[in-house]
Amino acid sequence: MNEPALNVSYETIARFFEAAEGNYRNAVYVTCSSSCQRAEGCRDFLFIPGGDCRPVIFPVSDAAAFIGTAIDPSDCAGTMTGSCFIRIYRRFLDLTLASDADCPIKQFLHISNMPKTAI
Repeated sequence: MNEPALNVSYETIARFFEAAEGNYRNAVYVTCSSSCQRAEGCRDFLFIPGGDCRPVIFPVSDAAAFIGTAIDPSDCAGTMTGSCFIRIYRRFLDLTLASDADCPIKQFLHISNMPKTAI
């Protein structure tokens, strides 16, 4: 059986499930509808603050492939829009990301999946 190709690292998956106490339903389902967030691998995602309060995001397509079931937004702890997520974490994203030229969620997903020794 082939493993699904994921856009997130196993380290990110482990951080997500540690923060979510092993259950994706403890996370917030974030819907992304802006055109910049419709890039490949960057769509709706699950979000939960990690133990250090940094956001941990897990694309829904990857979560569904990893878990082996569709993710229903109504099963999650809550829902919010991508723009709301960006507003809530604006200062953090400004301090963390190199530029605002690309989608901040896509950029954050990329850097959060880098090995910690590379950051």
